[in-house]
Amino acid sequence: MSRKLFVQISVLEFLAQLRKQDRDHLIKVFGCISDNPPEFADFLEYDEAGRALNGHVTRRFHISFWDDFADRHLKIMSVTWADR
Repeated sequence: MSRKLFVQISVLEFLAQLRKQDRDHLIKVFGCISDNPPEFADFLEYDEAGRALNGHVTRRFHISFWDDFADRHLKIMSVTWADR
């Protein structure tokens, strides 16, 4: 079952700078992650508050997300270039 998807404003700002093809790809990946977060949890990382986030790399992009299992929310915390 899909979770409710939340996206940080900084992610929206990043998406706005991309080509339509890349934006569409990332939006599709967000939906796929929302449907099954464990499948896309490539590695574990920590935010500045010490919260464990999952990381996923797709094409040239690094996505950090948090599966808030109790509330059935998926939170996209950041999207950056994978090579930076």
